[in-house]
Order: sequence, then structure tokens, then C-alpha cells
Amino acid sequence: MKVTALGGDDTPLDAATGQLLSPGRGDVMHLNFDGEAAAPDRASALRVALGEWLTGLEVDPERVYDVVLATYEALANAVEHAYQQDGATGTLDLHALYAPETGRIEVTICDHGVWSVHAPDATRGRGVPLMHALADSTTVTSDHDGTVVRMVWGAPQSA
Repeated sequence: MKVTALGGDDTPLDAATGQLLSPGRGDVMHLNFDGEAAAPDRASALRVALGEWLTGLEVDPERVYDVVLATYEALANAVEHAYQQDGATGTLDLHALYAPETGRIEVTICDHGVWSVHAPDATRGRGVPLMHALADSTTVTSDHDGTVVRMVWGAPQSA
């Protein structure tokens, strides 16, 4: 895990927890997990880490809930769909940023697989609509390099 503060001096980390110590007000805080196993237990651990990070940055608890739930849906989709065709466990990346000045939160989940499509089922298919409902902006793009889900909260309102 790499946690950095940009826009000012690097913010120190607590060595035991990896949590940020006293972030500066103008800094943009980043949480990055690269090359994580696309496995259910790892997706759960990333969900917990994101929630703890946002809580430690004193983000509103309701906003934390929305961000964590939408992000977990994206992680679960990557785990379930991205690597089924080749049978191997692939990897995924989670990148989050928080801008304290504006309250903007941006989360990007990337996988590097080829998504498999499941047969229609009335009990499935609610993850992407949930992401759209919870975030101010959600985009999902796929190509031969994988799928990228980008969600933004606190996006500037269009006039």
C-alpha cells in the first residue's frame, strides 16, 4: 500500500497502522493499492482499508458508507467477472483520492482481464446501477487491457 499527500510536504504515516497523521488542509490525499489479487478476501480487505482511511481523514460517515459500498461493488465485479475465462486469479488496482478543500473523493478500480458475461438472472445485475446511484459520477470503460470503473463524489455541479 502506498499512501501519499500531494500539494505540500509529505504527510507522515503512523508506522503501525499506515494511517495518515494530521493531513494539511490544502493537500490532496491518495490511497493506492496496485497489483492486488482479484480474490474475494482481498476485495474485503481493500473495502476495510478504504473505510478506515476515509474515516481517519474525518470524512462524513454517510459519505464514507456510500464510497465504501460503491467501491466494494466495483471490486466484487472485478473479482467475479474479469478473470473467469482464463481460470487464473488476476490482479486489480484501487486508487482513491480525497481533496479536503472541496470534499471531492475519487475512486478508480482497474482490472486487467476480459470480462465474462453471465446468463440473465433476476437476482443479479444490481452492482453497476448501485454505483451510479451512490456516486455523483460513475464511468465504466472496457477494452483489451481490462475494465476501469471511476466514481466521483463531490463533483462540481453543472450549471
